[in-house]
Parts: sequence; C-alpha cells; structure tokens
Amino acid sequence: MKKVIVFLFITSISLLKGDDMSKLKMRELIKQIKIQSKEKILVPQNGTNIFFNGDKLDEEFIKNIDGVSQESLFYGVGGVNKETPIEERNYLLKNLVEIEKSGKVVFSVNYANDKKLRDIILKDTRKYNFIGEAVPSYSANAIFNPLQKNSSKDVLSLKDVKNFLYILNPEKFNNLDDYYRVLKNTDFDLLIMEPSLNGEFLSKKQIESLKVRKDGTKRLIIAYFSIGEAENYRYYWKKSWNKKLPSWIVKENENWKGNYIIKYWDLEWKEIIKNYQKKLDDIGVDGYYLDTIDTYEQF
Repeated sequence: MKKVIVFLFITSISLLKGDDMSKLKMRELIKQIKIQSKEKILVPQNGTNIFFNGDKLDEEFIKNIDGVSQESLFYGVGGVNKETPIEERNYLLKNLVEIEKSGKVVFSVNYANDKKLRDIILKDTRKYNFIGEAVPSYSANAIFNPLQKNSSKDVLSLKDVKNFLYILNPEKFNNLDDYYRVLKNTDFDLLIMEPSLNGEFLSKKQIESLKVRKDGTKRLIIAYFSIGEAENYRYYWKKSWNKKLPSWIVKENENWKGNYIIKYWDLEWKEIIKNYQKKLDDIGVDGYYLDTIDTYEQF
C-alpha cells in the first residue's frame, strides 16, 4: 500500500506544469516568512492567482496572510490617470472579491494624480469593500492626500484601516532623519513604506514613534519587502555581482533598472530573505508588504 501511495505522489508531482511548480515554490517562500515571524502582518502584492487552485480559493494557504494588495486595479494600467481596461479589471476583481469574502483585507493601489478621479476611485473601492488610494506616480516617492479621513481610534489590525500611505522610494528626502520627520507628521492609519534610505534603516525607536500619531492614537507600520526580485541598492547586494551575477539571478527587470528577476527558490536567496526579515523584525515593524510575488509567473 505504501508503494502505491508513493508512486501516486511522485506521479502527481511529475505531472505538474511548470507554472504550478513555480507557484508552489513561491508559496513555500511565503510560508517560510510566516514561520519565522508568526506575529507579523503579511500583505502580498499582485499575483493573486497564487491563492487559488484553479478557480477555487486555497483556504489553507491563505491562512498565511492577512490581506492582499493590487496595483492599478481601477487606474494605472497604461499610464498614470489611465483607466484600467474593463477586461483586465474584471479579471483582477474575480480573485479579489473572493479573497475579501474570505475575511482578508484588500488594498487597491491606483496611479492617478487628477483630482477629478479621486472620488471615482473612492467610490469604486467602497463598492467592493476594499481600501483604496490614488498614488500620484509609479515612483511612489512622495506623501499624498488620502482619499478618506483616517480612523479616530487606535488602528490595531488591518480591519481598522480606512486609509494608507504608499511610499516605496524615499529618494527625494535629504536624509533618514528628514524622512522620519515627514512621516511622523502624517495621520494615515497605515504606513506601507520603505524603512531605509541609502542603506541606512530607521531605528527601532523611530519606528515605535511612528506607530503613534499626533493625537496619541496608534497606527500600523508595514515595511516594503521585495521577495521575487533582487535589488542592487540593498545592503545584501555584493559588489562582485556587478561584474558577474550569481546563477540564481536570471535577468534585469526591463521596467525597473536595478531590479533583477531571480530563482526565488534558491537556497542563497532564501538565506538572504531570512536575514533581511530579521533586520526588519529588529526595528519593530508590524508586518511586511511582500512585493514581486508574481515573479512566479515568469517561470
């Protein structure tokens, strides 16, 4: 009987398509992150097919995350202020609606800087019980006005969030202290943010301070964390890689200079992830914004 079970298991694995195997490997990476930091909030961005087996939501795997985020759901495909084509929007919504029904929070990152579009985006996100924002540019490098007022109470979970800041490239700030002071002066319920500047990280004391708004109420801090691409401006990037890339780095992302598509299942990359995760844990962020999980679609 054991031999039959083993044979069936091996056969089922061998019959998996390449995209199924790459999906499984990305799932394993997300599970690794969850196991290492069980109490942290996890919000993967894009690639929501990873939470489905065919058309059915994988209720077991989705327990590893607290919410999801989708870029350009209503606006942003094809350019800032460009409405996302209805076919693509509906394709994305199919998964997102199911994920929201399962009890997870859905964030909608739309790229728009036209004031007339703000009300439209807010109306669209409310229709599906999502939390949406209009981010002025793809660079996500500046503070913007939220679409709706923040909660007047303590924000202790994603379900308490009414608005969020989305700042992934603090390149315009003079230094880390300047970056911290600007963030401290905001009232967003949630900061989805890059916690470092020029290789230097915000301190644990600064992060704890950012968790308290000017009125004394609490908010959440979620750190940007790219797990499907390596970035040559991160502290883990070795100078030798500029001359010869390691075998697990496939190619540079043609849309983002300095970002490299990787074999994210490689043991060296998994170790880099563990160390980077520990660095984020040490400064006390509430969770991770897991970007580039849709890299699995490249394979």
